[in-house]
Amino acid sequence: MLRCPNCGAQYEAGLLRCPYCRSVDDYQDETEYLEDLDELKDKLEDLPEDVLREHKKREVVQTARDMKRVLTVVGAIAAAILLMIGVTTFFDQVVFGNSDAKRREREREEYLWKQENYPKLEALYESKDYDGLLEFADQTDNYGLYDWEHYPLLDGLRILKYIPGEIKILEQLEAEGRTDTKQYRDNLAFLLKDELNLLYFDKRNVSAEDAEIIKELSGEYLSDLETRFALTPGEREELEKTAVRNNGEFYLKDCEEYLKNR
Repeated sequence: MLRCPNCGAQYEAGLLRCPYCRSVDDYQDETEYLEDLDELKDKLEDLPEDVLREHKKREVVQTARDMKRVLTVVGAIAAAILLMIGVTTFFDQVVFGNSDAKRREREREEYLWKQENYPKLEALYESKDYDGLLEFADQTDNYGLYDWEHYPLLDGLRILKYIPGEIKILEQLEAEGRTDTKQYRDNLAFLLKDELNLLYFDKRNVSAEDAEIIKELSGEYLSDLETRFALTPGEREELEKTAVRNNGEFYLKDCEEYLKNR
């Protein structure tokens, strides 16, 4: 007979719970658990040595299989990386012509182009022939042009070239009473972008001299910016922050969003 540690009643051994209060005898459970462990230990000690060796052998084989799978995965990843490097190298050197020999040849061509054409660019710049300067630049595809010290000026000259056509389209749509069309809104956003790029051209990585040139050439279009869009002082302040953040460049999607939320 056992005595319940909870209510004190006596009951037959072997029952999982006290039949009176239904509580569990944790001590009895723990004793039975320990007895089961001792019995299992005795059985393991009684196993023949050949069975134990077979069990250890299976563990070794399983470990070897696991390692093989891991090495296979690692090898596949390494092969993929090497293949990617090989393909990139092939395209870089063969398709795009970036081998050492071709790179040296291209650098030589750029150097010779600079020696021949930089004096022409400087002459056009000094004579203030900005139309001729832009025409000359747009006719060349030599990378040496990007190293010219006044290259950022060309961006401003291109904007000045586009704006008259944009204004003409808007005026035509206004005359036709089509100011509620998507075409009008799209062209208005294009014009705002370009005129803001002129207004804050000095925020770019450009010399003070070149920024002053763009400012002088932009007078008419900056006046159009003020009358057409009627920017408030608060809007000007926010737009200038955007210009500083974007290094003087405005994007079409930003201008579309700005006009939409006005």
